[in-house]
Amino acid sequence: MRRRLPLLNQLRAFEAAARAQSFTKAADELFVTHAAISRHVRELEEWLGTPLFVRTGRGVVLTDAGKRYAARLTPIFDAIAEATRDAMIEGNSSHLTVAPDGAFASRWLVPRLGKFNAAHPDIELDVSPGEYISDFYSGEDDIAVRYGAGNWPEVEAELLCKARMFPVCAPGLIADNPPQKPDDLKDFTLLHENSRQWWADWLRAAGSKNADLAWAGPLFQNYLAIQAAEAGQGFALADQIMATDALLSGRLVRPFDIETSEDEGYWVVWGKGLKLNATGLAFRQWLIDEMRKTNAAYDKLKA
Repeated sequence: MRRRLPLLNQLRAFEAAARAQSFTKAADELFVTHAAISRHVRELEEWLGTPLFVRTGRGVVLTDAGKRYAARLTPIFDAIAEATRDAMIEGNSSHLTVAPDGAFASRWLVPRLGKFNAAHPDIELDVSPGEYISDFYSGEDDIAVRYGAGNWPEVEAELLCKARMFPVCAPGLIADNPPQKPDDLKDFTLLHENSRQWWADWLRAAGSKNADLAWAGPLFQNYLAIQAAEAGQGFALADQIMATDALLSGRLVRPFDIETSEDEGYWVVWGKGLKLNATGLAFRQWLIDEMRKTNAAYDKLKA
């Protein structure tokens, strides 16, 4: 039976505009002009013989017919996107796009990628660090690594390890005046990562009487505090994934055995409802194995 369908560009423009409740946002999403979205929607309305939007001075609002139409179109476009992604995976199964957290990529992943490449020379990796959860359904990314509680919507999340936090510094910083107890940190600069609350929690767990130390010192983002600590600028709080390599090499030392266990940790994530292909499964298993080795190396350092 011959299908009676409007033009695909008209449908795409309407669906994007309906989802965003905005012609401007739809234009940004589809990389076209506002005028193009408006024209496609108007042509679709003429083809259907019914208005889909009410144009107001502040933007556009879906009509009842528009709401019903959009509710049926969006799942169809989602299904097309997923089917396209699956076909691309089958056609290029040796390629894997990985989107790790930026700090995780620079301090842990990149130094180990040579091992993965040696073990899987047939897999072509595309590593694109980022700080936000990827849109796996677009086919842009296949798998990611993120730090957090693992409760992100729209993704499957598998825990790699929980974080354990402890102070670190450059060995030269304490060569002449090593701290004997947590309260001695009052004589040093505390370097804060993302939130001053991390130092407050550690000082409390360590039984320090100088909890006000947590509210002084420079604040960094994206684990730059650990880099500042390596440069001898003060004490930073680190976890075993960010610091073990530097501890093994001697770039950092940890004067105290006290550590706090975090509810957050490192997770490997991919699109909810999507299945990892053989390439993705191989990378996931490699992450698990290498993370286990890092934790074992850290435990040996503590012993």
